[in-house]
Amino acid sequence: MNILFLMKVFEVGGQEKVTDILARTFVSHGHNVTIASFAAPHGLIFENIDPCIDVVDLHSAFNVNSTVIARLRSLLINKKIDIVINQWGLPYVPAKILDIACQKRNIKIISVYHNQIDTNARLKDVEIEIEACKSILKLPFLRFKHYIYMQVTSASMRYVYKHSDAYEILSPSFFERFSNFTGIKNPKKLIVQTNPVTISNIDYIYLSSNKKKEIIYCGRVDYNQKRVFRLIDTWALLEKEFPDWSLTIVGDGISCKDVELQAKHLGLQHVQFEGFQQPLEYYKRASILALTSEYEGFPLVLAECMSFGVVPVVYDSFSAVHDIIKDGENGYIVAKHDGHFSKEYMAEILRKLMKDNRRLERMAVAAIETSKEYSIDNIYQQWEKLFSEIVK
Repeated sequence: MNILFLMKVFEVGGQEKVTDILARTFVSHGHNVTIASFAAPHGLIFENIDPCIDVVDLHSAFNVNSTVIARLRSLLINKKIDIVINQWGLPYVPAKILDIACQKRNIKIISVYHNQIDTNARLKDVEIEIEACKSILKLPFLRFKHYIYMQVTSASMRYVYKHSDAYEILSPSFFERFSNFTGIKNPKKLIVQTNPVTISNIDYIYLSSNKKKEIIYCGRVDYNQKRVFRLIDTWALLEKEFPDWSLTIVGDGISCKDVELQAKHLGLQHVQFEGFQQPLEYYKRASILALTSEYEGFPLVLAECMSFGVVPVVYDSFSAVHDIIKDGENGYIVAKHDGHFSKEYMAEILRKLMKDNRRLERMAVAAIETSKEYSIDNIYQQWEKLFSEIVK
């Protein structure tokens, strides 16, 4: 089949990593793959992309206009595209452009939503404003703004769903959320498709003796979603008790300087900020992964770190975490206390692992076994089944 991935941008991030490994796998199984983005792809993409995969810049602003529609339609015709995978299941813009560009052509569209159904950065920004608001005059305006954003987001998701042949979500726990959020009571086109592990561990052999006494965080550093400051607060309760352990932050983002200053003001001595790095070597050496996000879809780092025997300790802020972590067996899910994150409770669970090498090793082995469910081979078989079903 001839397959097109449609991206808003093609930079260096989780969605791009998933697209890259899926594209490579589709090609290895005989499919022809093209990746198109509205803006010029990041330079690093061309250094790593499979030469059998065409990467196309649509040279267009991210809106519905005749130029991008014509360019996309020409691409669909020239490449004889059978299936488009729209990697932006929200907003409606790609779906609208596709709807027009695909007219009178038998092209199937699969849209993918990579986040938690009823939460996104724009909505969370307003929620943060509401929490911080001290003005009784401004508060009603912010609440109305949040309501409008919710309605627009819901309508946009509903539009994309209705103009797709299949709509993918990351977790079975999102079914009810999707139905409630969009008002679509019987979403027959909704399917669950999780992300694959994007870093191969085929040559990796787990040995507890090779693991350092190290907790890692891997990902973007921001306040809106990732809330890494919570992890710094938690580490402040543990550092003196465990002088032979360290915390390593692998990643960058708009809040990185703030978090570094926070660690400095707390007088923390065993925190390293590595910036953006390829995570493989950290996965090989670290013992524990800690995530304190305010919301997530299904973070790539979870299955990836588990495949290298890194035991996850994750705040229970997204329902998909229960799909992969069996609490107390292959990781820990840190429950909310009075509806909020508790650094004391997070520290208590980390302390339990840091004190017990046998427990840590047992859970690491279980984590590796669980991660096999998310291998690219398993995930590809699910995609192949979907392709066969929608082109009938």
